[in-house]
Order: sequence, then structure tokens, then C-alpha cells
Amino acid sequence: MLESKWGLRLIAFLLALGIFLQVNNVFEVFGNDQFSQTQQTVITDVPVNVIYDDKNLYLSGAPKTVNVKISGPQSIVKKTQSLMDFTVELDLSNSKVGDYKKDFKVTGISDKLKYEVMPKSATLSLSEKIQETRKVEAEISSSRIAAGYELVGQEVDPSQVTITGGEDEINKIAYVKATLSDSEKLTQTTTSQAEVNVFDASLNKLDVTVKPSKVKVNTKVIPTSKTVNIEPNTKGTLPSGLKLKSVELSEDQVELFGKRSVLDGIGSLTIDVDLSKVTESTTIKQKLSLPKDVTSSKPETIEIKIEVTKN
Repeated sequence: MLESKWGLRLIAFLLALGIFLQVNNVFEVFGNDQFSQTQQTVITDVPVNVIYDDKNLYLSGAPKTVNVKISGPQSIVKKTQSLMDFTVELDLSNSKVGDYKKDFKVTGISDKLKYEVMPKSATLSLSEKIQETRKVEAEISSSRIAAGYELVGQEVDPSQVTITGGEDEINKIAYVKATLSDSEKLTQTTTSQAEVNVFDASLNKLDVTVKPSKVKVNTKVIPTSKTVNIEPNTKGTLPSGLKLKSVELSEDQVELFGKRSVLDGIGSLTIDVDLSKVTESTTIKQKLSLPKDVTSSKPETIEIKIEVTKN
């Protein structure tokens, strides 16, 4: 038979068929595993489709997703879990304004499967749909401002959003906030996206829809500074035969940088001028000696003009 051309073809066909059946789990389908063995699994985060008059009514209380537990023949369970070829619905198609408790319904699922929606039902509310335009307030935690810097302004773009909701929720609106959630310390002016949330007077989040849901927030941050007067403080005595005529500084004021709590305690600065080393009228440059926790100054160096005369 092996020497026959048709015999070789038959053997090749049978081998190919065997491989095909094995790859496609046909043997298992006709075995006991797929038809006699049952399987149970929970499919999580299944989207919920709510049917209602969304042109005139506003829905609140409906979950976006639910979990569905299914059980039945193993092959069908696996297929259903893989394809997700079913729908979970809440049917409020003929409902008017009011509160409802509705059971979830599953459509499109195999009749060979048993299923359970978790949770079984939802408490819903339908109310007249209202739209309002409100101004957005930017909100940033003080902990996000790096030490030695301060917040000097915020701009929101767009500055207003459209809020859609039921009459009761709309009437509760007290705050519309764009909250920056990033934890990075700010040391310069930054533009970032922020989610818009709507709250009542007790800062409870309201069940409303916001468009746009995110806005740009421009946060203006500058180094913390304070400008103070600066005066010369003469030390030591002139050599014999010289008399001090005047001491003048190139700057009357200096800008100091550091923590606000430190800067607030500084009223003015002095710069020491050592007269014991002066032998004639001169101009010297001297770096400022800064108080503790003051990080820098502008300018850093002061010119000191010293005029003397002979006795």
C-alpha cells in the first residue's frame, strides 16, 4: 500500500485530518470534558445599557458596569467569556420622572447557560434634565508648592463648563472645581489638565455630567521673595590722620529669597564696612551676608563707596 500513489495520499490525508481535529479540540468536544463537564465563572465589569428617554430626562444611580456569574457546559462558558456576546440592560423605556428599583436583564446569552447579575437590581432616579453653565474654580493643594516658592495665580481654560443633571442635583451645586491630582512639586509656571468635579455645600460629589470633563489649568508659581532696605554698618577705626566723610551703597534695597515664614521676620539688612583697612577714598565690592534660611539675594554683591579726608 505504501508503494501505491493513492495509498500515500490516503495516509497523508489521515495524518492532516488528525492534526486538524487535535488543534481545534474536536476530540474534546466529542469527549466528556466539554458536554458532560460544567464550569462556572464570573465575568467582571460588564457594561450596563440603560434604556430611557435621555433627551428629556436625566438618569442617576445606574452603575456603569456589573459582574455576571455564568455556569453551564464548559465549551459554551469559555466561548461566552471570550466573545462577550450578550448585553446587560436596565429597561426604563416607558418611565416618567420618579424613583425606581429595576432588575438587570441579560439578553443575547445562550439558553444553555445559567446566569446571575451581581448586584441583581439597581435603585434609579429619573428627573427633568436641566443644563447650566458654571464658572470653574481651580484648586491646588499647598503641599504641591515647593519650599521657597509661592502661588501667585491660576487660570482655567475654558473658564466655564456646561453641567447637565436632574433638577434636585443642579439646585445643590455649590462648587465647580478643577482639581490638580499630580503630586509633583511645582517650582515654575505650569500648564496641566485637571478633571472637573461638582460638589454641594458639604463637598459631596454630585451625580451630574460635565462638558468638557477636563480643563487646562495654568498655575503661576514664583520664588518667594521680599524686598528690604539695606544700610552700611561701619566697624573698626580709620588709620591715624584720616577722617570718614561718607559711606554710600550702590543699592538702597535688596530682594531676598527663601521661605515666606523666614522672610516675614526680616525687617532690614546691614552690610559691615571695615574701616581699619581703608587708607584712602575707595570703592569696594562686598558680598552680602544672608540670614539663616535665606537662600539668595538680588543683587548678591553691593558696591560700597567710602570717602575719607585727611585731618
